[in-house]
Amino acid sequence: MAGRLGRAGGAALLAALLGTSALVGRTAQADPSQARQTREVLSERDLLLGQLALFDAQSIAAGNLALEKSANPQVRQFAQRLVADHRQHLQGLKVWGGSPSMALVVADLNQPRNTPGIGGSGSADGGTGQTRPMQRADARLERSVGEAQQHLDVLRKAQGKDFDKAFLKRVAEDQEHALTLVKDNAATYKNDSAFALMLDRTGNLADRHLQRARGLEASFE
Repeated sequence: MAGRLGRAGGAALLAALLGTSALVGRTAQADPSQARQTREVLSERDLLLGQLALFDAQSIAAGNLALEKSANPQVRQFAQRLVADHRQHLQGLKVWGGSPSMALVVADLNQPRNTPGIGGSGSADGGTGQTRPMQRADARLERSVGEAQQHLDVLRKAQGKDFDKAFLKRVAEDQEHALTLVKDNAATYKNDSAFALMLDRTGNLADRHLQRARGLEASFE
């Protein structure tokens, strides 16, 4: 994924997260250590946004599979709500950064990967023109996308009640992971009231779907 973002993608990302190109210019003229620290913070924030976008994308993909494969009315109703809620949440994430990494995360779940890894030429920035923190963020997203694709492949192969059970288990685990993301990042963004509110809403969304998935899981026991 890092290879596909490229130099232009990295610049667009910084502009999106900082808000204006003028502010990017001022950051570049700042003290080198301060500028480096700013880039690291931005890359971590973009990583979080990419992880949340992936959370939405894999929930939508799993829900669509349930609508395609499940014959259970309750599972189908839950899947409809899952898809609708996560589409809305994903749309809201774009307010915080319509970055290339977010778009690629979502697109990658709808197509097979041709090659593993993040590419690169072996240079310090992998030939992408990105900072090391940004490259690490992309590598972590790439691994997460690969894991999500594997999980969806498992669901595609399941049938009947086995699918329903696998779907509910997958959704529950994904919601638990999102709750962990929110918890782990709450302190970092506690002074950014708007961003903290978005994280809080994400946690509430994940908790609702987690409780519903667990309740439906219990009905299969």
